[in-house]
Amino acid sequence: MKRLLLRLLLLSVFIALPAQAGDVIKLAPGGSAIFSLQENVTTGYSWRIDQAASRDLDILAISDGGRSGGRRRMVGSPSMRHWKIRALKPGRAEIVFAYQRPWEPAPVRTCSVEVEVAP
Repeated sequence: MKRLLLRLLLLSVFIALPAQAGDVIKLAPGGSAIFSLQENVTTGYSWRIDQAASRDLDILAISDGGRSGGRRRMVGSPSMRHWKIRALKPGRAEIVFAYQRPWEPAPVRTCSVEVEVAP
């Protein structure tokens, strides 16, 4: 019984985990993936796509998947920010994310992810 529960737990963790920083997301044209980063909106910090630092974004369609987790009214409570990445055509792109408060001039952190689109 313990083995079965352990296997189910490992399988659910494997399935539930979205792509993470440092991963190369490999997609076929028309395919999609979810990319998630932890943020702390209650203190003003959020992730945004840095268009100037990113490259070849024209091969992708990126949409905001919203946030999950965290308690919105509790200051300091982290949440997860999600983006849906859909492959439009073959190529390789880099998406650079910047973590900052909107009123501050520079991000406190950046994160990049490579996306490879191949048939």
